[in-house]
Amino acid sequence: MSAESTLSTTARSASQPAIDPLEWPTARIAEIDEDAVRLLVHTFYGRIRDDNLLGPVFRQALEGRWDMHLEKMVAFWSSIVLGAKRYRGNVTQAHQPFGHLSGEHFSRWLALFFDTLDKLFEPQAAFAFAEPAIRIAESLQLNLFGWEYALPPAQRALLESIKQRRPNRQHD
Repeated sequence: MSAESTLSTTARSASQPAIDPLEWPTARIAEIDEDAVRLLVHTFYGRIRDDNLLGPVFRQALEGRWDMHLEKMVAFWSSIVLGAKRYRGNVTQAHQPFGHLSGEHFSRWLALFFDTLDKLFEPQAAFAFAEPAIRIAESLQLNLFGWEYALPPAQRALLESIKQRRPNRQHD
């Protein structure tokens, strides 16, 4: 199933293609394209907005700038998984103002992200997003909290579960 067909079956506004978490599609996306990235970003950040832990943080940081942030995240993830090279920015620098966050915030972000991936994508496609998300989250936490920082147990367990589900790679 393509992201386009998933989008067409979902009630949405033209500016915010997203799936209502109460209406997850029955067929998951197998092939990643720009529409699939857009669907992921908008659906995931819709869940972030509604989350009790992360919603207030994101609302405060992005008040009046949600649309701009979503487009930046579409460019970011398109660059990561599609090689689009549209993202212009410094991830570490962008997160410097958030040193007040905790590992719990990162753990929740990852849990929501992976759950959204699992509901929208076939495993191979989901992993294309999950592996970089893990590396980025670990890097940001080390940068914000210092090299002595230890990931919270819940986050370590989540990361280990993703590692165990890593698809077998075919060797040439």
